[in-house]
Amino acid sequence: MSEENEKSKEQPIEEKLPSELETIKELQDRIKKLEQEKNEYLEGWKRAKADLLNYQKEMENKMKEIVMYANENLMYDLIPVLDSLDLAINSLSEKDKDSPLGKGYYLIQAQIYEIMSKYGLEVINPENKKFDPLFHEAISTKKCEKENCDKSDENMIIEVLAKGYILNGKLIRPAKVKVIIH
Repeated sequence: MSEENEKSKEQPIEEKLPSELETIKELQDRIKKLEQEKNEYLEGWKRAKADLLNYQKEMENKMKEIVMYANENLMYDLIPVLDSLDLAINSLSEKDKDSPLGKGYYLIQAQIYEIMSKYGLEVINPENKKFDPLFHEAISTKKCEKENCDKSDENMIIEVLAKGYILNGKLIRPAKVKVIIH
């Protein structure tokens, strides 16, 4: 064995190295493969980033919607209180409207409407307008009492029995109205 080891030490083992062209081609193939992988990763990253941005926008919109309608139940529960306040104010005599009690009712009503409008509540008060079933509920009708009724005031609202309300563009209660018919 020692002779063989000595011979192998003496004679270098010849290895066949690839030619320069083969090395260049191999490196170019490797670069091409790495560029393809890089592009795949980059496209995947771009899609993931776009998905994340879309998700963030969607969540922002949902949060805005939640905030916008979060008070809907509260507003809906306060509407009967406003109706009662309107009835109390309408029942005041002319003399009582200028009294401290009457002025107090008006002040309370104004404050409640101001607070509710700050949170997106709008009042529908359609007196002397045409009936619109999207925003009004006809509770009562009245025949035209004019002589020679020309039907121009057909479906005209002559009395608002209860105000309607819209919260941030969404109808939460139609106005209850009295309408002229022929």
